Amino acid sequence: MSDENNNTDHRPEADKKRAPILGEFLLSDQKLQSLGAGVHLLGGQGNSVVVETDNGVILTDTGPGGRVTRAMIERVRDLTDKPLLAIVYSHGHLGYNHGARAWLEDAAERGHPRPDIIAQDNLPRRYTRYRDTWGLQAHLNGLQFNARFPEQPPEKWFTYPNITFRDRHVIDGGNRRVEVLAAPSETDDAVALWLPDRRILYAGPAFIKSIPNIGTPLRTLRDPVRWADTMEQLMALQPEVLIPEFGKPVEGAQAAREALNLTATALRYLRDETVKRMNQGMSEAEILHDMDYPEAIFGHPWMKPSYGMPDYIVRDIWRSENGWWDRNATQLHPAAPQAVATALREALTDPEHVLELARRKAEQGEPQLALHVLDLLSPDCLRDELGLRARALKAELLERRAEGSSSYVSAQIYRSVAARLKQ
Repeated sequence: MSDENNNTDHRPEADKKRAPILGEFLLSDQKLQSLGAGVHLLGGQGNSVVVETDNGVILTDTGPGGRVTRAMIERVRDLTDKPLLAIVYSHGHLGYNHGARAWLEDAAERGHPRPDIIAQDNLPRRYTRYRDTWGLQAHLNGLQFNARFPEQPPEKWFTYPNITFRDRHVIDGGNRRVEVLAAPSETDDAVALWLPDRRILYAGPAFIKSIPNIGTPLRTLRDPVRWADTMEQLMALQPEVLIPEFGKPVEGAQAAREALNLTATALRYLRDETVKRMNQGMSEAEILHDMDYPEAIFGHPWMKPSYGMPDYIVRDIWRSENGWWDRNATQLHPAAPQAVATALREALTDPEHVLELARRKAEQGEPQLALHVLDLLSPDCLRDELGLRARALKAELLERRAEGSSSYVSAQIYRSVAARLKQ
């Protein structure tokens, strides 16, 4: 996928209709919205924040490149001719700053000094890890977004910062002080932008109007306790305007406090309840089906599982305290997948009955149970005539599960796997 094409909503048109709850997620309109006193919201890959100062403009995140970033540059240049003083990377996930080089080129064309690029200390290591494991990253992102990624990433996707910091960095704007604060949450390199003169806080990926993005099936561990600690530290700033990673700002000190506290409360509840069950010797699957999610917390509109999900978080908490073993001794030293598939097929005296039972479970409104039954036929591994029919049914069931999923991530993984089964 070229840089030009990497600035569109990754969802197919049908998915956009199926998941309207994601309206505030992914890419935002490249419009400039003033919050007053020289502070503006600019749509990129989520919210970018533009801060005007006497010494120049400060920008969080440069957008995904291509037409989106070009539109962002045009909006800022319609606003002011002041040089770009600094670019702040909100975190190191792909897409948010693929457009950095375009901003640097624009500054050079205008005869402006090269702006500083500021990030938390851990971001360069993340960029290097992504480059070292690109084949894996392309595969994982392809599954999660049901899209194709390039075999090699364009060099301009990884524009490294020239200034890094551990806990706090202050940008001198002349007439105003702008603080960049470490805010470990979705990533260990996440930051928040704090404007003490206006008590405006951009929380970066630490705050979205959805349940926190922890435990996504294809990602590394994200510590919910650390995330809760970050929310409480941001609360202590007492912001009067809270800007989320996506969507409209939360205005008013009380509303901002409640929004930050909701995330912290949910994460601490999930941690406490999961640990309690682990201490009782329950397995991961047993915990997932024993958990209770109180309506007072998880019924809040900003706790909707539109991207992350509560059970994702439970599984991440489990992974943080347990090894990879699922407690089934058979899986401790498994045989090769193809050999296992062949042996299981030999063990079935009536594989047609298995296929029919899976269909019946699906017709009875139990597609998940149908999938468990169907896997006895090893449709992912065996491609004989029966295997092909099992693959077709599994693809159909996964598409059905996608239709009923509230989570964009789960739905896209179902669709991605279904597409691969059909090939």
